[in-house]
Amino acid sequence: MDENQCRELLANLQLEQTRNIALTEIKSTLITANNSELSQNFLKSPELLECFENANSEQTLLVTDILSICMSNLSIDEPAEVKNVIEKSLSHANPKVQVFGLRELHRLLLAQPDSFANESVILLVIKCLTSDDTSVGTPSIDLLVLLLPRFVHLRSIQKNLEDVLTKKDIVRCRLYEVAVKVGSQSPALLDSMEKVLHKSVQELEGEDILLQLNVLQVLSELALSDHGMAYLENNGVFDNLMRKTNQLDEDPLAAILIPGLMRCYGSIAAIHPAKIYDGYPKIISLLFDCLLSEDFSVLPVAYDTLGYIAHPSEGKRQIHYKHGALLKKTLKHFHTIIRNLPNELKLRLLSCLQSLFSVDTTVIDNQITTITQTWYDYLTEQENLNLVMDYIRNPFPDMRRSALALLKAIVSHRWGQLYMLNTGGFVEYILDRKQEVDKDVILEKYEIIRQLAESTVFDQQTQAELKRYVAEGAFFVQGVTEVAIEGAS
Repeated sequence: MDENQCRELLANLQLEQTRNIALTEIKSTLITANNSELSQNFLKSPELLECFENANSEQTLLVTDILSICMSNLSIDEPAEVKNVIEKSLSHANPKVQVFGLRELHRLLLAQPDSFANESVILLVIKCLTSDDTSVGTPSIDLLVLLLPRFVHLRSIQKNLEDVLTKKDIVRCRLYEVAVKVGSQSPALLDSMEKVLHKSVQELEGEDILLQLNVLQVLSELALSDHGMAYLENNGVFDNLMRKTNQLDEDPLAAILIPGLMRCYGSIAAIHPAKIYDGYPKIISLLFDCLLSEDFSVLPVAYDTLGYIAHPSEGKRQIHYKHGALLKKTLKHFHTIIRNLPNELKLRLLSCLQSLFSVDTTVIDNQITTITQTWYDYLTEQENLNLVMDYIRNPFPDMRRSALALLKAIVSHRWGQLYMLNTGGFVEYILDRKQEVDKDVILEKYEIIRQLAESTVFDQQTQAELKRYVAEGAFFVQGVTEVAIEGAS
């Protein structure tokens, strides 16, 4: 497109009757040309940005498409025009335009963080955080986590954050998530988010159970850092939760909190196991009550929580030595019920069991090996892998993938490899390439074979076949030679 054509199109934008045609032609030209100079010319044009302000939604979205193409074609050293587009987008009345602005800002921040972070942009993103439209409010969370650390000390930003605390529940929860993610980065940033975090802790004293659940889920992420964990302890969050746990029998509505309580304590126990097992044993007892219950509504969270807290080696030690009798009862219960569970719960339980038997294979820990073997014996009372084999033969790929993931965890132990030898047809299944067609199942199976190829429990022939399987790769197909013999008639 030459300069005269470009000027003519921009002139047509000023006329209502030709505006839509001109916008459509500009969009088509930009897609075809893929020209950065042309894109920059349109991005700078006041005529195009004036259309951006037009109330006509069709025109506004056409302009948004054009600006998106322009910005994707550019590598601008001087970002003034881009900043102008971003700010106009974030302050636009149309949520779809705001989404465009948030998306472009996120892309630009990742590429040039120092060029696009400033006070005015942050204030606009804070306003987007309060939007009734979740497609605008939700992405604002991650953007503020990127933007705030360098600017959170500014008075205008602090005031605007405090104003968000007067908004409705869903908006406040977005801000709590921002505060936790920012505060987790350093003690200084946690101090800068103190007013927001203090308000979030106060929410746990209210009567809105669903709000408390949401806040609990957000606050539990603070435990991932030592200074965040100290904040939760110093502000009485655990004492508050313990009171709620003790009141569950008295308040029927409080039972709704059980999944949230378990998630919160579970995420903390995975990082600070001794603190939870020693300081809050009642929550562990509550977890086992849920695991042994017939209430399908709490089982998914209960399975996830058990898997989460028993995945680290220290978590395995804590639960085995401090709650061994309850765990034994629970594993026997799993063996009894797993076949009758709905598929969704079967998958959650298989994932839970995978976490129980998983270990860091780079570290030799005989104590953990003994613990996991004891657990498997509790689960099946058999020295074979028939239970796992049942689900590997399941016709549904998602079930087979989960069963293979469990198998991979089990055969990372020598006892698991020996139990595999005691399982009829298991070695033959593993080496049979014709059994599977699902790509992910094939890859999962291949990873197990790579692991087994390093084992010393197999005879020489099986060992050689395992190593050949690994050398040939996951998707090797045995060639078939057909010989045609032409006989006399």
